[in-house]
Amino acid sequence: MNDFNDIKLRAEHRNLIKSLADETHHSIEEVDKVYSATFEELNAEARIKNYLALLTSKKVREELQR
Repeated sequence: MNDFNDIKLRAEHRNLIKSLADETHHSIEEVDKVYSATFEELNAEARIKNYLALLTSKKVREELQR
């Protein structure tokens, strides 16, 4: 199962995406697109997946602040 679509994680992802959009002054749609792509990339490589949302948020924040 894809972790991004896991029901338990969906709310966490939505909250992180909204927070990132507010923080970086980008649209939710733009942040969602970058977040989803980044999450999928990290998820494909991760052996331990406990901190994927945190790592994804960090990478997305860095990308959007450039």
